[in-house]
Amino acid sequence: MKITTEAKVGMMITFSFTLFIVIVALLAQYNINRSGYNIRLYFTFLNDLKVGSSVKIGGGIDIGHVVEINQSQDKTEVIIWIDNNYRLSKSTSFAIYTTGLIGEKYINVIVPAVPDDTGYLADGDIKYGIDPASFDRMMQTFQSFLRDQDGGEILADIFLNSSKFVENMNDIVEDNKYDVKSSVVMAKSTIENLNVQTRELMFNVNKLAKNMSDISTDNKADIDSTLKNLSQTTASLNKLVYRLESGRGTVGRLMYDEDIYNNLRDASIYARDLFYDLKQDPSKLFFKSSR
Repeated sequence: MKITTEAKVGMMITFSFTLFIVIVALLAQYNINRSGYNIRLYFTFLNDLKVGSSVKIGGGIDIGHVVEINQSQDKTEVIIWIDNNYRLSKSTSFAIYTTGLIGEKYINVIVPAVPDDTGYLADGDIKYGIDPASFDRMMQTFQSFLRDQDGGEILADIFLNSSKFVENMNDIVEDNKYDVKSSVVMAKSTIENLNVQTRELMFNVNKLAKNMSDISTDNKADIDSTLKNLSQTTASLNKLVYRLESGRGTVGRLMYDEDIYNNLRDASIYARDLFYDLKQDPSKLFFKSSR
């Protein structure tokens, strides 16, 4: 069967279009026009993470993608590609997150608020990732908690105990309903009295504040005069104290001049002896002693 020229042209167009689509897909997948570096992450559980999954920072900005997933002995190795525009501190951590509740898996980059000074991640560095939570693992934990017991029986026991607890609480309330009612009434009365007393206290405080304001306004001139007089009196006292400390005046010289003090002391002793002699012999006041 001879192929016509039109068929050859159609086949060439189809092949060219298919090749174009493949090239565009490869460019979108591997971002050959962008430079970056690879980080090797180790997880123990991937929770359906796949090659090509996004790598996001802060849960929203795409900074790379998953390049390869390998199994190395007991660890699962995930190689991710990071755009060179994003330099990550060595204290950065990586965790597997889910978009929404049941969306696609991606690797979330968690940058600490205060990165350490150990430098930045480079091509080929290794980090241990944070495993994602899963419903199956939670069920395994719950099963280990049950310790081979029947979950239905445990739930039945829980409901039975809850029912007994509610029944006991109802009995307690029924037996003490009058006391409970009395306590509620007393509490309500106490709160009402407290509200009344609080309102009265606030009224008296406002009244006192208003009276003090009126007094200060009506007697402003007297208060100013009193303060001025007190200031003048204080200044006078300060001058008086200064004169006394400087030994000025009679009182000041009496306080600081020892000769005056000694003379006054001798005079007081002589006067005391004189009064004693006159008391013993009053005639000495009029007649001179022969001694």
